[in-house]
Amino acid sequence: MKLLALLLALAVPTAALAQQAPPPSPPDARYVVKKGDTLYTLGTRYFARPGDYRTVQRLNRIPDARRLRPGSTVVVPYRVMRTNPITAELVAFSGVVRIERDGQAVAPRVGLPIVEGMRLTTLAGGFVTLELSDESRITLPSNSSGRVRQLREVPMTGGLLRVFDLDNGRSSTSATPNANPNSRFLIRTPLSVSAVRGTEFRVAALSDGQATTEVLKGLVGVAGGQDEVAVAETFGVSVTPAAVGAPLKLPPTPKLVRGGRAQEDPVVTFEVEPVADAAAYRLQLAHDAGFIDIFNETRTDKTVAAFENIPDGAYFVRATAIDAVGLEGLASTYGFDRDLNVLEPGQAAAERSGKLHKYLFKWTATGQGARTFRFQLFADAQARTALVDQPGLEAPQVVLTDLPPGTYYWRVTATRLAKGKITEKVGGLQELTVGQ
Repeated sequence: MKLLALLLALAVPTAALAQQAPPPSPPDARYVVKKGDTLYTLGTRYFARPGDYRTVQRLNRIPDARRLRPGSTVVVPYRVMRTNPITAELVAFSGVVRIERDGQAVAPRVGLPIVEGMRLTTLAGGFVTLELSDESRITLPSNSSGRVRQLREVPMTGGLLRVFDLDNGRSSTSATPNANPNSRFLIRTPLSVSAVRGTEFRVAALSDGQATTEVLKGLVGVAGGQDEVAVAETFGVSVTPAAVGAPLKLPPTPKLVRGGRAQEDPVVTFEVEPVADAAAYRLQLAHDAGFIDIFNETRTDKTVAAFENIPDGAYFVRATAIDAVGLEGLASTYGFDRDLNVLEPGQAAAERSGKLHKYLFKWTATGQGARTFRFQLFADAQARTALVDQPGLEAPQVVLTDLPPGTYYWRVTATRLAKGKITEKVGGLQELTVGQ
């Protein structure tokens, strides 16, 4: 299999040294001579040093460096080829993100050039997404750390060399297809090397001493220890210091119960329909449907996930299932509106003013927009007989006087004008007992 052959050529000597070892060299190039080429002109255009033409001349047993036959093939070792640094770009981040270059902190900002040697770390609640020159993207979610080990182009072959070391945590990659056989795209962990041409996949370096690779689209070659495995679409592997496990089918896509509903309550919650053999679920929130700009996530072993302190806006939620091995499956994505609209009744309070008994009813309403309130008091728990029905209240309170002894039920309806729309929210029925 061609991908596995490529992987063998790129693999490091031992997987345990994947983080420390320099990126492995690509294979030698085979250059087809054009009319007018000489080893001198090739050296000037493509070699790291013009004098490197002598190495190419000896390797290919060329008698005269000034005479090359058009159409013939010259083998050029990678070590003599000139490479130029290229940059990526920070396209989205949120939460606490640390970027270091040569031991110095660099303030994150959208549009920041990301260069070879930079280290990126996300703390709890932090997320960062990089975009490469060919529109490939790499995302580091919360509690992850990695280093850009190589970002280069090779003028002689047109190949792009991209190598990222994931020290710990997780990464998600969308790699643009690249037909150039001299290009490479590697994600390395302390235990594994994942080589791709064009696909969507995730790599994790887990705290329990294993690494995982999950393929969402395309094909990924994974090397670890003495093993090399081709991982097909919708499959994943777990890597230990001893071996690369056999590919396993990824958990199926979970569905959310009313996933696209508007979220009005103080805490944003989502319920997952249970997935067979799922040990946990991960839910992520993003500003965009492509999940480039992720800003929150949670992992739970329950079927309900909660997010606090989410401001009003239009968002997207993505849900995945995680199996007992630690492999994370395919995702379902929903759009939803966050529009805080809370109506909470307070406690009715009684006081005496002269000969009158006054009963104060208060409530609170949270969220944007202008509101008026309707207060209703009932004699029965089925809210069939309204003793008091007072609409058009602007203040969140009302005072009633001299209620006869008995049990009453009251509620408030809030009418809100926000974003050009009028909506109503009916509060729950509250019970009040008035004694002698």
